[in-house]
Amino acid sequence: MSDTRTRDGKGATAAATATTSPIVVAAAWLVVGTPLAYGLWQTILKAAKLFGG
Repeated sequence: MSDTRTRDGKGATAAATATTSPIVVAAAWLVVGTPLAYGLWQTILKAAKLFGG
């Protein structure tokens, strides 16, 4: 097995860490969260009909 540590003792992934813009993170959550919220809402409505609500 090979050791991925660098001379400073940190792992190789620590050396390649990059920051992501908060705007990009928010946009990604919006892209994923919107259809997820719609799907959950539709599921709740159909479950209410199924169980007599």
